[in-house]
Order: sequence, then C-alpha cells, then structure tokens
Amino acid sequence: MNQAIGMIETKGLLAMIEATDTMLKSSEVHCIGKKQVGGGLNTVIITGDVAAVETAIQAAVVSVQRLGAGLLTASHVIPRPDIAAEAFIDQAGKPEPIESQPEEPVIVEQIELAEGPETVEIDPKETLIQKLQEMKVTELRKLAKEQPNFSIPQKNIHRTNKEKLVKALSDSLIINE
Repeated sequence: MNQAIGMIETKGLLAMIEATDTMLKSSEVHCIGKKQVGGGLNTVIITGDVAAVETAIQAAVVSVQRLGAGLLTASHVIPRPDIAAEAFIDQAGKPEPIESQPEEPVIVEQIELAEGPETVEIDPKETLIQKLQEMKVTELRKLAKEQPNFSIPQKNIHRTNKEKLVKALSDSLIINE
C-alpha cells in the first residue's frame, strides 16, 4: 500500500474548515493534523493512499477557490514519503525544549560622575528663527503688521516673501525684548 502526505494551506479559518471537510468527504483519507501558521494562514495535513490523497487535495483546491479568490495559499502532495506522516507532524508541532541554566549573580557597581551635568546653551535667536520658519506666510505677515517700528513698511508687508519676513521679524523681536 503506497501512502502519501497531502498538505493544503489556506487564509482564514473558514477556508481551512471547508478544505478539511471536502478532503475527508471526497476520498478515503485521514486528517493527521492542522497548524495555525500565523497571519491568518492555516495548514491541514492528510494521509492515505497516493491516489486518494491527490484526489482529496484537488477537490479541496477547487472547493476553497470557489469559496473565495485568494483564500488558497498552497497545496502539495508528497507520494511515498521516506518518513512516517505522524513523526513528521509531531516534530513540527512541538517546540524544542530549552535547557535552563542556573543564573549567575549579577554584580552592580555604582559609578560616580567626576563632573557635574553638562548644560547646553540654546541660542534664543535660533529658536525664534526656527519657530518663525514653521509659521505660514499669512501668519508672519499678520505678526509683522503688529510690530511697532518694523523695518519693512506696512504697505510692502503683503508683497514680502517668507525668508525676508523671518529675518526682519527675528531682528525686530530680539531688539524689542
């Protein structure tokens, strides 16, 4: 008797159930396992005679494709495998045991800083220029019109570009502070 392993991988639980039902009803095969691979992928593995497994897989492929496009990921039949189907499934399903090693004591050492914390000086003009550059041109023009003794005449503010407005406002605001 020539045995075979058949596998079908689907997207979603419903497609997996449909494939399994079709395989078991269409041929004399046995379901030896299912595996949720992750990301919605599910694999069902069957075994039986080569012809029965091929027929079952073909029927399941048609059934899943009829259920919805893109639900079938892969299908494959391995005729006359060298290893027993059950041994193949058991190894795939069980994670390898992790040997526990005794924990070594952790040595914690306190280190004192020789110098005090570093202070970083922030240039107020650079910060102001950065904030002004983030503003819209209309906002800059409105702010410029509110400034007393502004370097750009009121009648020319509406024609001035963003770069000139930022420079003039930064100079004006720093002088006024």
